[in-house]
Amino acid sequence: MVERRTRARRVPEPESFLPLHPLEFRVLLVLLESPSHAYRIVKEIEAREPRPTVYPANLYRRIRDLLDKGLVEEQAPSREEASGRPRTVLRASELGRRVARLEAKRLETLLADARERRLLGRA
Repeated sequence: MVERRTRARRVPEPESFLPLHPLEFRVLLVLLESPSHAYRIVKEIEAREPRPTVYPANLYRRIRDLLDKGLVEEQAPSREEASGRPRTVLRASELGRRVARLEAKRLETLLADARERRLLGRA
């Protein structure tokens, strides 16, 4: 992982996280819209995917990895959320936003190559 130094700690370069696992990218896309808990993340992914099978163990492993990498952060629950069942609310970190943007650009380049080779029609 490429890193650059700041005063007290090393900050990973966003490029060092690429390529993202597809589920990690999907989680970040949901969290870029608004902070959320895991159940809502699954529902958002399932609403957008043609084959929306998101297994809980896989999702929670990916969320743990995103937390460990610093791409998502836990957020304090709102009063409404705190009064109900306790849920961990997540949001994309600033680093997560930068990484998601770079991943989208990387995928856009791959799609352009696929279109050039006539694997996909023009959208």
